[in-house]
Amino acid sequence: MTAQRAPRASHPRPPARTLQVLRTTDLSPSMRRVTLGGDELEGFLDEHNGPNVKVFVPREGQRRPVLPALDRETGRYRWPDPSERPTMRTYTVRRYDETRGELDVDFVMHGDHGVAASWAKRARPGDFLGIMGPGGKTCPRADWYLLVGDQTALPAIASIIERLPVTARGQVFVEVADAAEQQDIQCPPDLKLTWLHRDGIEPGRSTLLDQAVRGVDIPEGQDVSTWVSGESAMVRGIRRHLRNDRGLDASSVLAVGYWKYGMAEPDYHDRYNHDRD
Repeated sequence: MTAQRAPRASHPRPPARTLQVLRTTDLSPSMRRVTLGGDELEGFLDEHNGPNVKVFVPREGQRRPVLPALDRETGRYRWPDPSERPTMRTYTVRRYDETRGELDVDFVMHGDHGVAASWAKRARPGDFLGIMGPGGKTCPRADWYLLVGDQTALPAIASIIERLPVTARGQVFVEVADAAEQQDIQCPPDLKLTWLHRDGIEPGRSTLLDQAVRGVDIPEGQDVSTWVSGESAMVRGIRRHLRNDRGLDASSVLAVGYWKYGMAEPDYHDRYNHDRD
């Protein structure tokens, strides 16, 4: 008699929410924080929360984005007509304050090339933005941590650091344009944060992170947790090195590409699924 496998537990899909801009804060020359709020933010987090949200940017001519509606009976989304559908991007929740009813999302300013970044550059209090989530994976607890990313990964890395215990040990590498892009991030005493400056090298063309990871001493015989995120080629290269050259188990290396040099995010997602395993 064949044993019946228990059905996998399914978690309700989160609804899409329309939030409003409460304020904006420039964290550095190319990083802007948008603080969102509104009645629909209530109940944002539950026991199945993750670090990421889908952001829905209104189309040109729209004041509010036309969001997908969640069918409670089927658990599926009904998406708006393509002519009304907003632009969707993935971002990290930088801060959520349930008491104050505030959600922070940090945007890297890409000039006028990125839809979401262009919206954030023009955002004013009272503007509308759609949010769906949270979801995704985060860095699991371990004896020693290695966190690696370019500037697009800085919000995620900062959020991870702030949630680590004060006893956390390890190394953090963050690549930014120059010293002006560094942020004040409070690390546990035994977690070292190293800033790497591109100093004129185009984003996505630097090898600074790869070189830094190859030179770091990873302790043997300890439970190691590694988070790598940012440009696709960098993520792939460091993941190969950690697994093949350093012998880390696949479960110890969480590597996610946020963008790919020369490719728009929707195309990157469709073709490469953000380089997820």
